[in-house]
Amino acid sequence: MRINGKNGNNGNNGRSRAKSKKRTSLPNLSPQEIAVIVGILTNALEVESVLVDRDQKVSIVLAGSLRRRTEADRLDEEIGNVSVGDLINALIRR
Repeated sequence: MRINGKNGNNGNNGRSRAKSKKRTSLPNLSPQEIAVIVGILTNALEVESVLVDRDQKVSIVLAGSLRRRTEADRLDEEIGNVSVGDLINALIRR
């Protein structure tokens, strides 16, 4: 029987291996990768398509805009399906 440290604790001052975990290093991300991650998380970018070719190579197409949405953009989305005539009639009745 071999005892490596004082009191038979293998020289680690009573600490078990579970407590002395190594820190995992964070992945090194390029500025482009960080920009894509931020764009997806902030909804500035959205997935437009996912393509898989015969060799199982995956391509993901992202689309977005750097321009901030204005109130007019939001209004345009809300009334996007309304015809111009209906819009004019609604403004006149107002």
